[in-house]
Amino acid sequence: MKKILLSIVALLTLGAAMFVATSCNNGKKAIAKHVIIIGLDGWGSYSMDSAQAPNIRQFMAEGCYTLFKRTIRPSDSGPNWAAQMNGTPLESSGYTGNDPNPSFKPLFLTEHNEQPTFFHLMRQQHPDAETGVVCEWGDFLNYADTLCLSYYKRIAHASENPEKIVEESTKYIKEKKPALLFIHIDAIDHAGHAFGRGTPEYYAALEHADGQVAQIVEAVKEAGIYDDSVIILTSDHGHNGTGHGGDSLYEIETPFVIWGKGIKKGEEITETMIQYDVAATVAKILALETPQSWRGVPMNVFK
Repeated sequence: MKKILLSIVALLTLGAAMFVATSCNNGKKAIAKHVIIIGLDGWGSYSMDSAQAPNIRQFMAEGCYTLFKRTIRPSDSGPNWAAQMNGTPLESSGYTGNDPNPSFKPLFLTEHNEQPTFFHLMRQQHPDAETGVVCEWGDFLNYADTLCLSYYKRIAHASENPEKIVEESTKYIKEKKPALLFIHIDAIDHAGHAFGRGTPEYYAALEHADGQVAQIVEAVKEAGIYDDSVIILTSDHGHNGTGHGGDSLYEIETPFVIWGKGIKKGEEITETMIQYDVAATVAKILALETPQSWRGVPMNVFK
């Protein structure tokens, strides 16, 4: 009888443990343990027609990509970086421009009085996970919900020291091996505003960023986490002349490249993709439960 009772207790304990685990993530398993997102501000899809960007082209071949990811309106940085992190269109988020504060009350707010970003979901569902942001544009942090981050760093005056963003990012990757990291690189956008779309200076900035991406990827390898990582390249908008914010295809068509563990190889994404689908795709990789307010859809890029 004693053995039977012990067996019943053991089974009940195991069942309770299984219930808790399932209730935490609905039985979903993460595709990879690490997601590294590299955002190239101002990188328009038109640039890939003739850009000398061998590393980016290699990563396109190693994973999945589209050159037809659409911005949300307006084609400005604030709404579009926000959407890629909070999974919602501006009608829900209230981010209608580069103002760090919503233009109207968002439909859903967290306990931090912020839109629920994938950083918030990580902190909520995996409290001990290492998460970070390294950015060149200071306002980027307004959309990331810094209260949910393990680490964040803004590289001020990056144009005076363009390698600082790489130095800070690679150091953090090697030391902390983050589960989720967003790196924002701003040089392409600066070149677009100063010299215009399609100019030699614009392409030079993109080609330099191509090398920076390769350095960051190499740091992921040196950290020993590459085989359990997914890496994403994305953008917020392109340019029309020296500006953006309008509705031309030059401004609203942006690249998206994804490769790494569990990702198909050498495939072009033919599905419709909008900025907020980036957040949904990241959430699927990390097996995060997403709130009802999100409108993004994960892309069909998984094996």
